[in-house]
Amino acid sequence: MATIKHFGPFTPAEKLIEALTEDGCVVIDTVLPPERHAKLKRELNQHLDAIPDCQGDFYGYATKRLGLLFNKSDVFQEMALVPSILAVMDHYLLPSCSQYQINLTQAISIGPNEPRQIMHQDDPMFPFLHPGQEVMLNCMWAIDDFTETNGSTVLVPGSHKWPRQESLNLALNDLPPEQIALGTMKAGSVLIYLGSLFHCGGRNETQTRRCGAVISYSLGWLRQAENAYLGYSLEDLEAMPDKLQELVGYFVHKPNLGSINGVHPLEFVKNPAKLKLFTEFLPEAVKPFVKEFRDQSLTKNAA
Repeated sequence: MATIKHFGPFTPAEKLIEALTEDGCVVIDTVLPPERHAKLKRELNQHLDAIPDCQGDFYGYATKRLGLLFNKSDVFQEMALVPSILAVMDHYLLPSCSQYQINLTQAISIGPNEPRQIMHQDDPMFPFLHPGQEVMLNCMWAIDDFTETNGSTVLVPGSHKWPRQESLNLALNDLPPEQIALGTMKAGSVLIYLGSLFHCGGRNETQTRRCGAVISYSLGWLRQAENAYLGYSLEDLEAMPDKLQELVGYFVHKPNLGSINGVHPLEFVKNPAKLKLFTEFLPEAVKPFVKEFRDQSLTKNAA
């Protein structure tokens, strides 16, 4: 069986990026302090206990799923802003966007006797060809211990390098055991994997549930899988740190994606009635060229 590299919670981002580039996945052990993990689990279980299992061949029939996690516990907000994780996202996503975003949040509680999910990639949710470019990454946080028998995420290290036209056929066949790895980890740890990596939810052979929580990041100019604008109230938004408000989608992707009548979305939702200038949100690298051209035009007009 293949293995996944594990690192400590204070590992430099460069080490994580090196492992991700090579294998497509990496685990950071015990990121959450015990008291924060206990609070998170207690608050999350209150919501999971109140919802039914899914009813679908992909989502499962003995699996509970719950989104919009940032208003379920403030610990989820902290998890989304871990500096080393954001540094990883900076590396993979910022070369292709002015700002990235939260794609979705989802708690996944796999119940007893749920079979293994079909092997899949996540980035085909964005239906365009992007060879060699990562458009999203996932962080699977272990709310419970992920073991060999309770439904740990199953991954295929290195499959992010497979040719796109051949990858699906390869993944749907029975892969040899030496190509497959289990994302086993202790509660409070996090598994980071590329959106192009083949993976699936594992079979739960135990009599207890296994809960994990995904926080997914994507390029800021793509449509989010989870509609945070409708899902979070203004009160929810105001309870978030400024950085997280932007990450859930309240930002302008330069030069002008996401503005409202020339107004930054955060300004708009906090005071929609106030008249404001129609603002431009040019990238910093572009501003000098635009200004120079305008100054030259004014000089010519004055001549």
